[in-house]
Amino acid sequence: MHRRAPAAYAASEIRHLLARGGCPICRAGQEAIERYLFWFFHESYSEPSVILRYVRSRGFCPRHLTLIGERGPQWQLTAIFSWIIADILRALDAPAPPLRSRFQQLRRHVSAGDALTRVLQPNGLCLLCEVEEEAASHTALMLLDVLEYDEDVRDRYAASGGCCLPHVHRVARAAGRHHEQAIATIHQVLRDRLASLEHLCNEFFRKADYRFAHEPKGEEREAWRQALQLFGYHGRATAVFDQAPARRAEGERS
Repeated sequence: MHRRAPAAYAASEIRHLLARGGCPICRAGQEAIERYLFWFFHESYSEPSVILRYVRSRGFCPRHLTLIGERGPQWQLTAIFSWIIADILRALDAPAPPLRSRFQQLRRHVSAGDALTRVLQPNGLCLLCEVEEEAASHTALMLLDVLEYDEDVRDRYAASGGCCLPHVHRVARAAGRHHEQAIATIHQVLRDRLASLEHLCNEFFRKADYRFAHEPKGEEREAWRQALQLFGYHGRATAVFDQAPARRAEGERS
């Protein structure tokens, strides 16, 4: 359970996140990762308690492994993975426990992969996922509290487009009975954003029709990118250009 942040600090932090653009909870997670990585690579990567966490989780999730690989210094990366590898080898070389029952003996032929599965199964979240999770939980509560009483922040939230869908879901689950105004704001902003995006998608397909292909292309060309962002995508989206025939485009919408 998180302690509530002081009102002045919470409002200032939410304004800062909204000013940066995009989902404020995604932004909070990204900033938390940036702060954590600085100290992680300089100091904490070699602390026994931290080593234990990323050894038990068998390294990092694919998304954060990419970040670690792009940002990590050579010495630290070598040390980190040498400890993970050593622990996996130790577990792989450990003798199998004796089969104590007839049932275990009968199952042996169908469970040859069980031991290997146990060795490689992550025991806990990726270390950086934990950092993001902590930031998301804390920011979701702050956002609810500030939206409930601060009209200026409600206006800023609406102008920013609000949270991505996964974080709207998270905030809704965290809301209490005293967050009616906050949830009403989040609900309306999400509905407006979805309606706007639906219109852009429809325009994209309408202008693919030969009858309207002469019309100037506009924001509808970015509908796919906006949809990815709304659904929580954080990468650099580069869709393949597909000049679909008008008949095919029309058929996909029918």
